[in-house]
Amino acid sequence: MVPDSQLLTYAKEGDNEAFSELVRRHQNFIFKFARGYLNDNEAAEDITQDVFIKAYQGLPYFKNESQFSSWLYKICKNHCLNQLRRRKLEGNTEIENVNHNDPDLSTKVKLKSIIGNLSDEYREIVILRYYEDLKYEQIARILNIPLSSVKIRLFRAKAELKKMIGSDK
Repeated sequence: MVPDSQLLTYAKEGDNEAFSELVRRHQNFIFKFARGYLNDNEAAEDITQDVFIKAYQGLPYFKNESQFSSWLYKICKNHCLNQLRRRKLEGNTEIENVNHNDPDLSTKVKLKSIIGNLSDEYREIVILRYYEDLKYEQIARILNIPLSSVKIRLFRAKAELKKMIGSDK
């Protein structure tokens, strides 16, 4: 398997098939992260497309100082934050089409809503750890932060979630 760094070199030289392979490798991660952040499949699909368009346009500026996946994650996170800001401005924060008679679904919806109220810093850690099931080391690499910071943020995020869940009862 050709490493991402080599595919990036080819893509920068105009090899569209190399960029297509990068998309195939990373689109599922980007989609799942966006879906976890926004709790909306349709918006996550749109953002996934936008992320790869932005990445393609930004290829000449990517300097291989970080991993391609970290760069994509940052683009995705920024798009998600912009989407959340637009929703707040439009007053569209409701979760639609929920079957309130399904207790498991109702609990999941409540939990996603509570996670959505975490600060960006804590929300991203929770999503990467529990939605994406990434190891601490992987999260540290993606966020470009020390491993100890990942552990501290996750600890604080869980404490914040416990407070939020306790006050929601």
